[in-house]
Parts: sequence; structure tokens; C-alpha cells
Amino acid sequence: EYKKMGTNLEITYGFGYSPYGKTMIASTAKGICALEFYESSHEDVFERLTTSWENAQFTHDDTFAQEELNKIFIHKEKIALFVKGTNFQINVWKALLNIKEGEVSTYSDIATLLGKPKAVRAVATAIGSNHIGYLIPCHRVISKTAAMGGYRWGIPRKKILLACESFEAHEDI
Repeated sequence: EYKKMGTNLEITYGFGYSPYGKTMIASTAKGICALEFYESSHEDVFERLTTSWENAQFTHDDTFAQEELNKIFIHKEKIALFVKGTNFQINVWKALLNIKEGEVSTYSDIATLLGKPKAVRAVATAIGSNHIGYLIPCHRVISKTAAMGGYRWGIPRKKILLACESFEAHEDI
């Protein structure tokens, strides 16, 4: 059962800065297991992490965190991910990984791609439960009406992420 994942798992986490603000990152030997932007206190973000991985052992290391954030946001290195979710959630997150930088998709498109065109709400819920922001690009999903919809880390940040990606994707023009 995926909820028991985390037993004997060692997670190193820390707080640092990305181009999109204050960021918490957490990693296992297998890959990044959380990346969250935050405005409030460290405690709220850390509480979400420990709730997600309730049986893990945690080591706090802000230097490690900033180095990892630099690899992702500055050096644009490929990073391994370590996710925990239901099969449906993981399939939704995989679909998000296929949305190209600078492009967007809709909840409806993702549901159709997964062969479950009526599961739009379930897709939205799975996207909302993503704990690895930016790397699993849930910010690239909008509603059919082109409304931004919800975003755990705020609509203004979602708009900035999309604008930066669109610019970077079309820099050679």
C-alpha cells in the first residue's frame, strides 16, 4: 500500500530560494520527493512533508537544499523524481511531464489522454495533490475556458511560471 511508503526512508530537506521565491525541497537517495513554494512559515511546509512521508526519517540541510535548487533552476540539470501516489495520480503526473515547456494543456485534455474523458474532476484532484511543483509541471494545466484555475502556490506564481517558460521556449525567435 502506497500510504506505508516511507518506512526506513531517509529524506533530506531544506529551505532556499528559487527564481520563484522561497522554496522547500526534499530528496531521497532515489530522487526529489517534494518541491514546494511557500510564503508562510517553514513549519507549514514541513508539516505537509511529514504528513506525506509519515514513516520517514528527516534530516534538515539548507545548504544541500540550495545546491539542489540551483541545479534545477539555474543549471537546468535533469533531476530524478521519487513520487508516491495512487496509480491514477501517477498516470496524471506522467501526463504532465509530457506537456512541453511554454505550452499549456487542459484538465479535460489530460482526462481524454488517459482514456477517461469524464474524469476531469479526478484529474484536477490528482494535479492538486502533486507535491513536486515545477518539476511535475502542474502549472501548465488550465481550464477549458483558459482560466488559470487553482494553483497550490498561488495564481500569480502560476502566471509568472507560464510567462517565463513561454519566453524561454521562444527565445530563439
